[in-house]
Amino acid sequence: MSGVERRHTRLRSVIIGRWSEIATGRREARGASAVLLGLLVLLSVPYGIATAITQWVRAGRSSRLDVPVISVGNLVVGGTGKTPLVIYLARLLGERGRKVAIASRGYGRRERGMVVVSEGGRPLVGWEHAGDEPVLIAMLTKGVSVVVCADRLAAARYAVDKLGADAILVDDGFQHVRLARDLDIVAADATRPVGNGHLLPGGTLRESPLAVGRADVIVATRCGSDTGFERVEATLGALAPELPVVATRMIPAEFWNVSTGAPVNPRDVRRHRCLALSSIASPTDFERTLKSVGVETVARMSFPDHHRYTESDHASALELARARGADMIMTTEKDAVRLSAWRPPIPLVALGIELEVLSGGEALERAVERALESGGANGP
Repeated sequence: MSGVERRHTRLRSVIIGRWSEIATGRREARGASAVLLGLLVLLSVPYGIATAITQWVRAGRSSRLDVPVISVGNLVVGGTGKTPLVIYLARLLGERGRKVAIASRGYGRRERGMVVVSEGGRPLVGWEHAGDEPVLIAMLTKGVSVVVCADRLAAARYAVDKLGADAILVDDGFQHVRLARDLDIVAADATRPVGNGHLLPGGTLRESPLAVGRADVIVATRCGSDTGFERVEATLGALAPELPVVATRMIPAEFWNVSTGAPVNPRDVRRHRCLALSSIASPTDFERTLKSVGVETVARMSFPDHHRYTESDHASALELARARGADMIMTTEKDAVRLSAWRPPIPLVALGIELEVLSGGEALERAVERALESGGANGP
């Protein structure tokens, strides 16, 4: 990467980071930031109108496949814990004897067109060609194919016709209405279900919260307990009171060495002083999880979601680790995909997470069963 590209990447990260803090409501907008936010909110009006018209036109041209299609999406940009939910559902479908394929956009990849990430085994391509989340999904699921394409309909058709899939999971598919689905699941972060309440670019909403009425199930993610989804019920649930709301949370699953892929004993991790390195939508959630499992975090470094790490970033992380006396770098499993080629002089360890259903699991499983029984060519 050239010096110009590095500066461009750094500037882009700073701009996205500042916008994200204001648009999600994590930081109060004051002074110039408040003026900028006001202008962005005004731009949200034409954005909302254009989005509504586009969705209406595309919905009239939707195509149905011969196999059941289940979509997992959200109303906001940024992390809502959607990827762990997709993995959970892929395993659930696999347990029911389905040959599952996941159709994803492949956000953040450099390559265009359709790419087969996995045919049920290990990833066939790197994150640069497929995006970090599809590669991670391929790593964490067995017997599940993963195909990325901006046109999720084309990706799903390929998976059915060429890979023999008999059930399709559409990752980030709520707005991709060209592909008819038999079950629409909306994931909502229990801590910020609608961000700051504004549409893009004044907020993080992709479309009006009223769009939740198109869904069949709402999954509240990052709940602190079985009642932690109250915000979701009070916002999205109030707009669609007939929909079941499923409460879930992310739990630590395992530690593993990024360089070798080998599992790491939690006791060994707890003997180290760690630098928490991440580029996800909510780095505080990651840092809070590290604390909950007894990891001593002495330094933190975070970048915007899907950040492309540079050699300069690596050097900065090591410099901070040395300055704070950290002898291990802890990162997320999604970051590990983008850091897999880095070989720092101290251990680089990833924390894997899994989705745990706290309440409403029966409603989710019934909805999945109905989609499998009546979906595909026989669907509504």
